[in-house]
Amino acid sequence: MTVRAALTPEGALGWLGSLSVDLRAAAVLDAGGAVLAGDPALAGAREGGDVMVASSERHSIAVRTGPRPLKRLLRADLRAALEALEIA
Repeated sequence: MTVRAALTPEGALGWLGSLSVDLRAAAVLDAGGAVLAGDPALAGAREGGDVMVASSERHSIAVRTGPRPLKRLLRADLRAALEALEIA
């Protein structure tokens, strides 16, 4: 049986930051686009270039990366953080 821990928006960003040295900025947003934690400059950010976004019905996580992100790994980490937000 797998037990998953719930994360707060601040906790999700802290966890993501501990996994990647190539994150330059990050934010958790609610369904309406309001920033719950992190960099307000990422409100309304769209996927592309150095920005990656993972979204669900309740939350989005947007990150700005440095020049050499491990994109597949970061995408998996974003999904895991988003899932942890959803069970909170």
